[in-house]
Amino acid sequence: MESYSELIQKIRSEGINDQQRTEIYSFASLVSKDCRSEICPAIFEVLLESAHGLLKNELGRVIFHLQKNERLDTVIGLEKLLDAALQVAPEELFRILENSGEDSKDLAERIKSVL
Repeated sequence: MESYSELIQKIRSEGINDQQRTEIYSFASLVSKDCRSEICPAIFEVLLESAHGLLKNELGRVIFHLQKNERLDTVIGLEKLLDAALQVAPEELFRILENSGEDSKDLAERIKSVL
């Protein structure tokens, strides 16, 4: 198992591939609504603070559309937030997930196992 810092470096240098993304998306469907309601706004705030133009793409447009329509805490919202946070702020994403409830800690472990 890679160390935490090695994992972050790998994500930053290689990104995530489509297979990993698909698996991470499937994990999002296992997270309870209460947990999504807690972590989605926190992840969104991190993205707003750290994106610096990196999310001016289709993914960013989808996230802002979901936020505008108050749908960020849906399964699709969590999928897109996870995808974006892994691209621009993986450390903060894992910090949020590991400092929240059991669902989110489990999600963090599942994501790490895929990466």
